[in-house]
Amino acid sequence: MGNEERPELGEELTNSFCATDPDMARVFARTTFLSDSRDDLKSVRVPTLVLECTQDAIAPREVGAFVHRAIPGSKLSTLDATGHCPHMSAPEATNRAITGFLAGLR
Repeated sequence: MGNEERPELGEELTNSFCATDPDMARVFARTTFLSDSRDDLKSVRVPTLVLECTQDAIAPREVGAFVHRAIPGSKLSTLDATGHCPHMSAPEATNRAITGFLAGLR
């Protein structure tokens, strides 16, 4: 999680992973770590919000910039948050970003 000042977030994520069915976790891990769908991004034709955190050890800012450039018409929003799970570490900021994006679609 990368939020040393909030260890409960890491514990919550760990508990969530540990509660996952091992067979499902294996499929998720295989898909996550052995797939490369970068070429598919250019085919996305729906309104897309790319969310990134200012500090994310798993997906640094270059990743968000790449995804944003690859998806035509996407919007990139950088949250002042740490970690790879802003819905847990910065839920209010995540909600504002998503709500603002959706409001702009009307």
